[in-house]
Amino acid sequence: MTDTCPTCAVPLAVEEDEPPWCPRCEWNLDALAPIEHSTWFYRQIRTRDHRAGFRADKLLATGTPVRPGGGHGLLVAVSAVLLAVPAAAVVAAIWLLVAGPVVIGLLLLLVAYLVRPRLGRVRTILKGLYRLDADRAPALHALIDRVAAATGAPRPDIVAVEPGLWGAWTTVAGIRQRRILTLGIPLVASVERGELVALLGHELGHFANRDSRRRMLTMPARVTFGHIASGLRPSRVSGMERDLLGLYLIVYEVWRLVSGMLSWLAFAVHATIHVSAARDDRRAEQEADRLAVRAAGRAATLGLLDATAAFPLFHGAISGVARKGYAMAEWRERVALSRARNESRTGTLRQLTIRTEASLFSSHPSTGRRHQFVSALPDTAPAVTVNDAEWATVVRELAPYAETLRKELAEQYEM
Repeated sequence: MTDTCPTCAVPLAVEEDEPPWCPRCEWNLDALAPIEHSTWFYRQIRTRDHRAGFRADKLLATGTPVRPGGGHGLLVAVSAVLLAVPAAAVVAAIWLLVAGPVVIGLLLLLVAYLVRPRLGRVRTILKGLYRLDADRAPALHALIDRVAAATGAPRPDIVAVEPGLWGAWTTVAGIRQRRILTLGIPLVASVERGELVALLGHELGHFANRDSRRRMLTMPARVTFGHIASGLRPSRVSGMERDLLGLYLIVYEVWRLVSGMLSWLAFAVHATIHVSAARDDRRAEQEADRLAVRAAGRAATLGLLDATAAFPLFHGAISGVARKGYAMAEWRERVALSRARNESRTGTLRQLTIRTEASLFSSHPSTGRRHQFVSALPDTAPAVTVNDAEWATVVRELAPYAETLRKELAEQYEM
């Protein structure tokens, strides 16, 4: 293969073991690096999913976003039907427990329990996280309030920290539908103040756009068939290996065959639903990026996406090799040096994500496509700015959780 693009005649971009591509016209950017020791079937599925995801991301980045249409409505309808199943099972079970046969009534109660709607438990979601109340981090909460006001979003009910998370996420859980915002320490150590504002604008944008509510309406459709496929998955251990003989062996192997076919069928439905839902999720990410630009400005939002694309370069900077009590400060200094040293490489890494993150199953457009989308948005002055004193206080409030991560990383290194 030549070193220049056959279409543009410009030098090809090269990154590690990835196939080269043209940084101008994206020639060969949709090519995947081969995987050794993979089956033909897996390679075909992976290639087709990648190319379809590549095209879908490109349309989202270059076209005008449209409101979710029939796909979302269909998922809501499927969810409504699935919610009716446990309700009908409970009614029928109560009648059978009175009129008989009781055994069937008990089985229907079990079915209703297994397919019941799940709203998520706040206690379960917060397990392993550190809750950060306003009295412990007033500066961070004040910044979140300002970003919420700028984006028109309701403020989160709970702010939490996940020390080892290279990212951030939001969700709504429980009967009271409490809004939860979670920040990862490596991410905070890798971004500047305006980029953190953009991050908060994006995450709170999901609350402003009620994405969690939309997701909740489609949740039964998203997860039910996956649970069914998992529950029906046959054992890998054959009847011969279990020392079964005669009729027991025949029945066991027939059940393995039937349950395997049913499991694959349920998984196919689950995959189809997941692809449809992911399309809606990617549009939601675009709308959240719009609010990130409103809160922090276009330049800071683009900087956040560049930092995200360059995360692989920062992993060595976030380590247990840091002085006790100075982990956050030292990590931020190392990441800043890495970002400056690799500034010329950032664009290549960002464009590479267009290839590596393309999938119809992904809930996010690739980072590179998001960067293209944000670059085309009108530039506006940031609605929220952070001065030196505020930024120093926010970093100081999060520093104790960096120490928690430093200890964990140091223990892993010693092991």
